[in-house]
Amino acid sequence: MFQVKNKCCETCIYRKDSPLDIRELERQVTDKYGFFKGHRECHHAKRGSNICCRGFWNRHKNEFQMGQIAQRLNMVQFV
Repeated sequence: MFQVKNKCCETCIYRKDSPLDIRELERQVTDKYGFFKGHRECHHAKRGSNICCRGFWNRHKNEFQMGQIAQRLNMVQFV
């Protein structure tokens, strides 16, 4: 199962009032062609748990391979 946080954290970097430069943060996880190499882990999840950030999921679930595959196989688990 591909695990995704069940809701956005109050401090999510993808919230509308985030002071962070989302475009720069997204450039850090894309390849030279602009495709996502993976996903952003939730910063509140336990280290090594690999739970996808809900803000990232809401915005980019169709733009990285694991997100596409998990959706097609009905293997997305919201935790």
